[in-house]
Amino acid sequence: MLESSMVSEVNMRAVVGCQYLYRRKATYYLRVKIPKRLGVREVRLCLRTEVLEVALVILQRLKPLIIQLKGLVIHSRTLDTSLISQQLNQIKNAMQKQLTIADIDPLIAKLEKGFSDGGHAVNALGDKSILELDSRFKELFIHMADTDSNEERVNRFAEIIKGLPEGERWSFLESMSSVIKLFTRIEDNQAEGEGLPQQVNELLAEHGYAIEPKSLPYRVLLSKLKTSNAVRDELLASIFNEDFLGEREVQGLLASASEPLVHTPVADVDNEPTGPLFSEVYSEFLEFKIKKEKLTEKIQADYERFYTVWQLLMDDKPIDQYKPKDIGRFIDRCFELPRMNIAPYNKMTWQERLDCEVPEEDVTSPKSVQGYYKWLQSIFAYAKKDTVDYISSSPCSIKRDFTSNTRGAFSDLELVQFLNAAKGESTLWKQWIIRLGIYTGARLGELVQLRKSDIRFDEETKRHYILITDEHKDQKLKTENAKRKIPMHTALVTDGFLDFVATCNEKLFNELDKSVRVTGWMPRLMESIGVPTFNELGHKRSFHSFRHTFITKLMNDGVPVNNLQQVVGHEISSFGITSNYTHKATSIKNLVEVVDAFKVR
Repeated sequence: MLESSMVSEVNMRAVVGCQYLYRRKATYYLRVKIPKRLGVREVRLCLRTEVLEVALVILQRLKPLIIQLKGLVIHSRTLDTSLISQQLNQIKNAMQKQLTIADIDPLIAKLEKGFSDGGHAVNALGDKSILELDSRFKELFIHMADTDSNEERVNRFAEIIKGLPEGERWSFLESMSSVIKLFTRIEDNQAEGEGLPQQVNELLAEHGYAIEPKSLPYRVLLSKLKTSNAVRDELLASIFNEDFLGEREVQGLLASASEPLVHTPVADVDNEPTGPLFSEVYSEFLEFKIKKEKLTEKIQADYERFYTVWQLLMDDKPIDQYKPKDIGRFIDRCFELPRMNIAPYNKMTWQERLDCEVPEEDVTSPKSVQGYYKWLQSIFAYAKKDTVDYISSSPCSIKRDFTSNTRGAFSDLELVQFLNAAKGESTLWKQWIIRLGIYTGARLGELVQLRKSDIRFDEETKRHYILITDEHKDQKLKTENAKRKIPMHTALVTDGFLDFVATCNEKLFNELDKSVRVTGWMPRLMESIGVPTFNELGHKRSFHSFRHTFITKLMNDGVPVNNLQQVVGHEISSFGITSNYTHKATSIKNLVEVVDAFKVR
C-alpha cells in the first residue's frame, strides 16, 4: 500500500547503507520523507517482499520516481498548492501498477478462492452464542475493529493471536467465528454499498495497484466486486445453514483461480527517465553558486558561454541519463571550436562557429576546452551531493589531454573500416558523406552544401569533377580561394556516386541542413567500428581528419604542392608551405593526377 500520511515508527527500521529502504517486521518498505508544506510528511510504499535482493531491485527501478519526487520538493516553494498536490499524486500513482480491465477477473478469482474453505472454518468454530462471549474477547475484538484500515485490522488480529497463551487461542478463534457468523446473517445493503469503495481500495492496495476512482477499470472492478460479495454471502449462508446442495450450486458461480495474476507494486513502472532535466539542474546549480559561493561576473559570463555551446550540441535530457561517452563527445567537439578573438570568428554567432570548418592554427586552446570540462564536473558534482541526490555517480570520468590539441590522421586500415561501414549504411547521406570526405579532402561544410548542379563534366579530360562554389544563396565558403574544382576520384564513380546524384533533386543532402549533424554522428560511427578518437600519439581525430589524411598521404607521395593546394583549397600552411598561388595556371588535367595518386591501400 502506498501511504502519504505520517505512519507509525514502531518496528520500522532503516536498512543500513540503503537510502529510502526500511524494514517492518520481515517486509521491506520504501520511505521518502518530504516537507510538511506539501501536505504530507512522507511517502511510503510497501515493496511486498521479504527478500533484500528483490527489494534492492525494486528500489533501483523506483529511483527515477524518487528523483522526480525530490525535484518537486525543491520547486515546491514556487508552485501553487493545488499543482503540488496534483504532481505529488501523479508521482505516487506512477510508483504503482496501473489497473487494466484484463487484471480484474484474476483479482476477483483470487479473492473468491478462499470463500468456501474460510466459510467452513468459521462454521466449524462458530458454535457459541453471542451471550457466551466473555469480556476479555469483547475487549480484544473492539481493539481489533477500531480502525478504518483492513490492513491494520489484519495486523491487530495477528498480534492478538500471537500474544495469547496457546490454551486461549482456540477459545478466541471460536468466539471470533461466532461473531462472523452473526454478522453474515445480518443484511444491510446500504452498509454494503457504502463500504464497497473501501473494499475496492484495500484490494487494489493489497496487490500494489494505483487507486483511481474515476478510471473505467476501477468502476468495472467495483461492479464485479459487488457481484462477488453477493455470491460470497449466498455461499456462507448455505454453509452456515448446512444447505449442501445450495452450497454446490453457488460454488459453480465462483470464478476460476487457476492462474491468478499477482503484481508487485512496480511491475510496470515506466522505465522512461523521469528525473529533472539538465537545464533544470543547471538553473539550481547556477542559483546555488551565485548565492552561496558569490560567483564573480567574469565566471558567470564564462558559464553562459559554456552553457550556450552545450545547448547547441547536446540534447536536454534527465540529469541521470548522461553517460561518460556523452561527456566525451561534447568535450571532443569543443576541441574543434575556433578562437573567438580572431577574424572571422569574432563576428560570428555560436551557431556559425559550430557550423564552420576551423583550420588547425585557428582552433581554441586545450586550456579553454578544459574550462568546459571543469564546468561540467561542477554541475554533476552538485547533482551528486547528498542534499541533492539527483545522481549516484558523475559521468565526468573521461580522460583527455588538455595540454595539446594536435589533430591526427587516419591509417589506411582505419580508412578501410570507414569504407566498409559506408557500404553497410542504409542511410544515403551517411554512405556518401564518408566516401566524399575520404576521396576529396574537402571540408565538411563544403560537402554538406553540395548541389546537383555542382557535379560537372570536363570535356578535355572526360572526367567528372566537383565544383566547390558559393554561387547559390545557401552556399558559403571560408575564403575566395576555397572556390575550386576537385576531379572525381575513380573510386567514387565505381561505388555509384553518379547514380546517387541522378536520384537527387537540387541538394545532394537535403537531410543535412547543417554540418553539425554529421559532427555529432561521427563519434558514434567511430565508436561503432572501433576507431579510437585519439591515435597512439594522442592526436585527436574527427571528420576533419579525412581532409588531414588526404593532404598528408599525398604530400608523402610527393605530388606537386601547388596542384595539391588547388585541390584542397590552399590550407597547407600548417605544413610549412606557402599559400600564395593563383588558380589560372593549372588545368583540371593536372589536378586529376593529384586525385588519382590518392589510394587506400
